[in-house]
Amino acid sequence: MARVLISYYSRSGNTRKMAEKIRDGAASVDGVEVVLQKIAETGIDDMRQADGLIFGSPTYFGVMAAEVKDLIDRSVKYFGKMVGKVGGAFTSSGGIGGGNETTIASILQAWLIHGMVVQGFQKGSHYGPVAVGAPDERAEDECIRYGRQMAELTKKLF
Repeated sequence: MARVLISYYSRSGNTRKMAEKIRDGAASVDGVEVVLQKIAETGIDDMRQADGLIFGSPTYFGVMAAEVKDLIDRSVKYFGKMVGKVGGAFTSSGGIGGGNETTIASILQAWLIHGMVVQGFQKGSHYGPVAVGAPDERAEDECIRYGRQMAELTKKLF
């Protein structure tokens, strides 16, 4: 059974709400085990054991939060051992144009350096789901579809 880890950092609760919707979408795919946890609860061994990783962070100065970056930095222990895993990302922010795409790109860059597989999202925010403030109906729908897409890809590859 393919295993998808959705890990997030959230201060206001907006990124957490997105993570829960992504989990709902991923869990709708048969044959996929979905684990949802906070970044603070996620260890690098959890990353290694997952077949797909979807990380969420609020947008802070156009990049991921320090808590997310710290975990990814520590994953260097498994450099060369995460090749072929599926990687995805999502973000919430305080406003349009505040660095949403660059935040997601900062997470996806780490996945690419690990040799992971990153799939674009054709209908919606192309790099991964984005919410401005609390996730509205559009963002929630996007999160569900993204979770399903990522779980389907992970299942295909594993």
